Amino acid sequence: DLRERMSFISQLATRFPGMAPAANAVLKPSKSLEAAGQDIMVQRFAYWYRYLTTYGDTIAKAKTQFPVVKDKIMAPAELTYRELAVGSVCGLQIYGAYVVGEMLGRKSIIGYNQGKKAHH
Repeated sequence: DLRERMSFISQLATRFPGMAPAANAVLKPSKSLEAAGQDIMVQRFAYWYRYLTTYGDTIAKAKTQFPVVKDKIMAPAELTYRELAVGSVCGLQIYGAYVVGEMLGRKSIIGYNQGKKAHH
């Protein structure tokens, strides 16, 4: 029911004040759906344009940070507990992305799809 959904959005804005502007935009739209869609397309274009045009800066910054990371890896006894914790969290995130990729590739959460079993 539309009234229930609107009530939910109002409650969401009340519980999470940071969501209030978005909730108000949903409850009292100031633009047509087509105009909102056009705004989204403009924002997407702006995002990708800035992402692609600043990619060189990102690579340049990474090149300056690489020697620091290399030195840390070459002298593990000098790592602080904080650096170990950050490295562990990053490693877990990378492993998690790998696991999700494997599940998507197998199209199964557990094991591989063996297909029909042949009877001999």
